[in-house]
Order: sequence, then structure tokens, then C-alpha cells
Amino acid sequence: MNTAPQLGEIDFNSLPDLGTLGQTLFSKVPIGTVVVRLSDHQIILRNPAFSLIADDRIETIVDLIDRSCVDLKQQEQFRAQIAHARSRADLEETSELSGLVLDIKGADGKVRIVQHYALMFHKMGIAIGIFHDISDIKRKYRALQKDAFTDELTGVGNRRGLMERWSEEIEDDPTQTIGFLMIDLDRFKPINDTYGHATGDNVLRALALRLRKNIRKSDYVVRLGGDEFGVLLPDIESRTMLDTIRNKLLATLSRPVVVNNIKLTLSGSIGGGLYPEDGKDLATIMVHADHSMYSNKKNTPARKRSSKPTTSSKEPTP
Repeated sequence: MNTAPQLGEIDFNSLPDLGTLGQTLFSKVPIGTVVVRLSDHQIILRNPAFSLIADDRIETIVDLIDRSCVDLKQQEQFRAQIAHARSRADLEETSELSGLVLDIKGADGKVRIVQHYALMFHKMGIAIGIFHDISDIKRKYRALQKDAFTDELTGVGNRRGLMERWSEEIEDDPTQTIGFLMIDLDRFKPINDTYGHATGDNVLRALALRLRKNIRKSDYVVRLGGDEFGVLLPDIESRTMLDTIRNKLLATLSRPVVVNNIKLTLSGSIGGGLYPEDGKDLATIMVHADHSMYSNKKNTPARKRSSKPTTSSKEPTP
């Protein structure tokens, strides 16, 4: 005896055949989907949602990686996933390409952030790839992340940002040499005492900008608190290079800063540490750099303890 399906159950007798159902789902689902031939990476089927993500002139997954994926690191990760999955073709019928976030440039020139996932059916010789556009979600997350990792006063990184960046560098290449510089401003307190905290804040902003302009793009400046800064130096060549950068920044900090027509002369004490030579984690490296900084401060000839301002019509020195 036939009974009507209960609430929530599917009446399979009322469904179209699987071929028609699959075609409908493939064309109507609002998530980019492709079918790829494994022998030559050719995209043999693509749905309308995928055409909104990638240029229709992209014919293979190799083209997609080389021409549409705008991040070189993501390209390497994508290729590595595919190579690993193909290496297991003789061991398993299907291989999974786990979730990977990709920045894909479409035919309209816009870069969309997509979550990619794929299944490779080795015996059938095809793979099904899913490209879910998460641009809005990811951009909101990145904006929140930037706020969380940025020092509100100076616009450089903060301690949380430093920890995050360190983790990223170690994850990317744990064998690289990473430098860290600890920076303490000398003769800063008299500026706050004499001219007020608003002037002191402007000095910190000017010096933070100056530090950023005098390092590599790959380096990361942070304000650790008060008048203390740090610089993370990924993929550094040697301690000699660390010392060279240290001396350059010392000279940079010694140039006068002009705020509200007042010329203020400061200086800095800088100590450094290297991973993995001076420690295996960031906390140890920072302690080493801190000790080095105070050793340098102690061995430097007596510093003037007050700032000597002179009037000037110049804007703050960058």
C-alpha cells in the first residue's frame, strides 16, 4: 500500500530522472562549478555561476592558475594540491582537494575571493571543482582583522599583529632566518612633559611612518607600547644584514622631527635578535633583542636627557 510522504521526506517518485536533475542543479546552483578532464586539465563543463568568477576564455585549470589567480603563493598551493592528489591515483579511486582560498581575477577585471574545493575521480578521468565566491565575507573579515592587528595611534602593527605575522612566516618557511629589532626612543618623555601628549603623539606618528619608509616591503613595523617599536625582518641574509638595517634606522631616528613649528631632536636605542640562532620562538627572540638594546644603550656615551626644540616653519619631517 502506497502512503503519502511525511513532512520533511522526499517523494522520489515525483523527481525527474537523475540526468535531468543533475543538469538542473549544475545550471541553477549559485556556486561556480566545473568539470575538468584529468588527462589534460581541460575544463569540459562550466556552469553560469563560474562564468561570473573566471573569464570564459580560460580553457584549462592550468590557465586558471597561471592567468586568473593573482597571488603567487596561492598558485603554488593550488599546484601542490593537484600534484599530491594525482600522486595518489593508483592508491585510491577519489582524491580530495581540501578548501583553499584563492584571489581570482575575472573577465571584468574584478578580483573575487573564492573558496575552492574539488574531488578527483581517477577511474572516471574527471574532477569536479567548486568555486564559492566569499568576497563580501572575506573582505569584512580582513577589515576586522586589520583593525585588530593595527596600532590605533600610529597605524603600524601591534603586538597581536606581530604574533600573527610571525606565525605566518614560520608556517610559510620554518627554515628561513628571521630578524627582529627592538627600538626604544631616547629623550621622548621630556617632549610629553614640555609640549603635551598631543605633540608626543604626533612625534610617534611621524617616526612610525619614517620607520616604514626605511625598510623593505616584506618587513613589518609594530608599536609595542609607549615609545617602543619593533621591526620583524623575514628572510634576512645574516647578522651582518641585521646590523646594517639597525644602523640605518638609528640614523633615521636621529633626524629632527618638526611638529607645530617646533624642531625636536630624538635618538633611539636598538637591539636585535635572529631566528633560529638566538631562539626558537618569538618570545625568546624578543627577550634577546631587548637585552641587546639595553646593552647598546648602556654602552653608548651619555645621552642628553632633555629635548632641545628650536622654532621652525617646516612640516613634520617624514
